[in-house]
Amino acid sequence: MTTITKKTEVGPLDGTPDKRMFWSIISDYDLKTGLCELVDNAIDCWIIGGKKKSLTIDITLDHNRQLISVVDDAGGVK
Repeated sequence: MTTITKKTEVGPLDGTPDKRMFWSIISDYDLKTGLCELVDNAIDCWIIGGKKKSLTIDITLDHNRQLISVVDDAGGVK
């Protein structure tokens, strides 16, 4: 015999990861892997967006300020 259960809405859930989860994820990345991941994400977003224009990815290394900047026009995060 099959039992049918009624679905009950429970409301919004907080899916924010705790700090331990964040550190376990970030420990898998070094600087090179992190930069490659940002470039890969931009390429993925550009492909999903239909490649409507040329993709530009600018990586700036400022040794004096110890700053790395990655900027792309793929259409993802502003």
